[in-house]
Amino acid sequence: MSRSVTIAGQSSQIRIEPSYWEALEEISRREGLDINDLCADLKERLDIQNRRNDSGVSLANAVRVFVVGYFRQAATEAGHSRAGHGRGEPLVSTPFSRQG
Repeated sequence: MSRSVTIAGQSSQIRIEPSYWEALEEISRREGLDINDLCADLKERLDIQNRRNDSGVSLANAVRVFVVGYFRQAATEAGHSRAGHGRGEPLVSTPFSRQG
């Protein structure tokens, strides 16, 4: 799914899966930031890393890595237990859970 964000006054298209857009919106709410500001900050840091490492990582890939990293840092053992994780069924409580 492609959406437009404004970064430094310029419209930029980011093509990521809907679940990543939902996660970005949640992170923005939690942090009290506008999604455009969050993406602009991420893009600024990405550009610095790309220049330093000559890597050319795309903004869409950076968003995916950021979202996973954000929620990994917030994950706790208690939270995993409440979600039913650690019982040999890693897909439980995810969009890929078995229904019914």
